Amino acid sequence: MSEPKRHFDWFGFIIGLISLYAGYLVLWYPLKSLSTIAGIFGFFVILRGVYQLWFGSQMTRFLGVRSGWTIFSAIVNIIIGIIFIAHINVGVIAIIYMFSIWFLLDAAFQIFTARFYHFFGKKYYWLIVILAGLNLLFAIILLFNPVLAGGFIVFLLAFFFFTTGVAEIIEAF
Repeated sequence: MSEPKRHFDWFGFIIGLISLYAGYLVLWYPLKSLSTIAGIFGFFVILRGVYQLWFGSQMTRFLGVRSGWTIFSAIVNIIIGIIFIAHINVGVIAIIYMFSIWFLLDAAFQIFTARFYHFFGKKYYWLIVILAGLNLLFAIILLFNPVLAGGFIVFLLAFFFFTTGVAEIIEAF
């Protein structure tokens, strides 16, 4: 059998180069990167609030049901989005703490569910408990050290762009 002839994927190659450049920019300008994340998050929260307002009006129109909670939630989302965009520093700090709390809750969940891994063997159970404990320690450090947490978020974003860029370039050939 003959293999199908493969053509060079210029679009994937260009996306790969742009991703590599974005990763470079994220590492070179970490504060601007966090500010951009906060701005994008604020924009999406505003969009979500507008959607919830529309959805609440549709519920009233089609179902005859008034949803005060939906409208309240929409207004809160729009206000939070405006705060994130108008006061970008507040947005950056909120995102840093959101990530820290997310990691803390995830680590606590890992510890809570570690007992279920006991069925797979004692060594596996203790490995999970130790890793969950390390995750919990890391999450607490992030929670009480916002600068480290911000740096970690920037590192994750840059890592994402670099790996995506490399993968796109490899796939282009």
